[in-house]
Amino acid sequence: MKKKFISMMSLLLIVMMFITACGKATDKDLQPAGGGGDNKVKRTDLNLGAIGEPKTLDPTQVSDLVAFYVTHQIYNHLIDNRTDGNLVPGLAESWTYSDDGTEITFKLREGVKFHNGDVMTADDVVYSFETAIASAFTQGVTSVMESMKKVDENTVTLILKHSYGPIEYCVASSQIPILNKKVHEANPDGYGRNPIGTGPYKFVEWRSGDSITLTAFEDYYKGAAEIKDVTFKIITDGSTAVVALENGEIDIIDTPPRTDRQNLINNPNIEYYETEIAATVFIAINHHSEIGKNKKLREAIAHAIDKESLIIGSVEGIGTALETPMAKSTFGWPADFKNREYNVEKAKQLLIEAGYPNGLDITLKTNESATYFKPTEVLQDQLRQIGINASISKMERGAFWDDILTKRDYEIVVSAATTAYPDADYIYSTFHGKMVTEGRNYFNYANPKLDELLERGRLSNDQEERKQIYRDICELFKEDVVSIPLYTYMTPIAANKDLQGVMAHPTNRMFVYDYSWK
Repeated sequence: MKKKFISMMSLLLIVMMFITACGKATDKDLQPAGGGGDNKVKRTDLNLGAIGEPKTLDPTQVSDLVAFYVTHQIYNHLIDNRTDGNLVPGLAESWTYSDDGTEITFKLREGVKFHNGDVMTADDVVYSFETAIASAFTQGVTSVMESMKKVDENTVTLILKHSYGPIEYCVASSQIPILNKKVHEANPDGYGRNPIGTGPYKFVEWRSGDSITLTAFEDYYKGAAEIKDVTFKIITDGSTAVVALENGEIDIIDTPPRTDRQNLINNPNIEYYETEIAATVFIAINHHSEIGKNKKLREAIAHAIDKESLIIGSVEGIGTALETPMAKSTFGWPADFKNREYNVEKAKQLLIEAGYPNGLDITLKTNESATYFKPTEVLQDQLRQIGINASISKMERGAFWDDILTKRDYEIVVSAATTAYPDADYIYSTFHGKMVTEGRNYFNYANPKLDELLERGRLSNDQEERKQIYRDICELFKEDVVSIPLYTYMTPIAANKDLQGVMAHPTNRMFVYDYSWK
């Protein structure tokens, strides 16, 4: 009996040792049945690298892509402009035009909720458009809009000053979100720090200089997003952001430095996406400054610019020289137009004729984004070749744009502009003389001849006539050196390879709602 008991105990120990040994084999043996090692828990969070900090999260009061990265997640629009560039119904289910094209009537979706639980109404839509129309920041998309009127609880009519082909792109603009009237009206400034929209994500927290946090809105009218928690980490240094992506501290960055392009492409853990941006990089000239008032001096600077060297030094050669004030992607862009040529000797002579035989000193303001400071550094060297000594003042992003757009305290500056819609008419809001006081003409340039051309281009229904008008505008810009076009470039996004739904957008739109983890 004792031997039998010992034998049974021995057998039990052997079985237990066998089970223990098998249990130590690999972690994947502990996965649920049917899943094996591939049945891992899906991530529901996302960390994005933000290249700067927004001034406000009220899109009607800003024209900055950094803000729009965040606000695209918080707000909806009557018409949506998706990542693939298509216009689709948003908070408006449908819309119809009057016979003369000057009125658009929108049928609103019913039952759409704001993040605070309020149901969106026609009053919210009217208030949102009236707020945008009144803002100097939005004139690029609202200048043809007269007013928005309520028809009934679920219908509104947008009244235009005249019929306008690109109007649907304007309605879909990042700058015309649907605001909560009650909350915004009570505290417009506070709304920009604690926004309430109808979008897939609601605002949680803004830690100045550090991060902005959002969380999925479970009552979103399209259904709750797969990714639940979103954090925009403010990392103004591009190289630091790339290291953070490689280390897994963030999952996606927009416009990483071009110097890191090949390394990111070669990294097996990262997907790199790029497309040509619907934008222009140019030298803006303040026509109220010493340089702006002296045409010979403007001409000297125009002939001093070697665009090919700028492209190499600024975007690693991944760009295209630009000859026009409007972007290549717009209707009316004259592909064969040629601006002033690069000619150092001619530039030197013009500088003497301008009254500066011994050269002059200027200040070039810029910000920490490589989009601006890289070409500014190259420009500094090119100006030195003709006798213009430029010192660079690198500023915090918000302060920089306040100086350029609002105070207009600059001489010349490397700037960039994304197209509001794919028609050359988008330059109207920047260069029409009335926009010096009413809008965003930070060039302080007013010319009745240009105004007439811009107005004719906007009102004409003859597309061939419009093409000629925009060519004439290019000739005027060349002759008077209104600004100096430099180049366009490829806009990239780099992301964790397991993040699905990512796409580079020509106007840098990003929709986290479309993303999911493998």
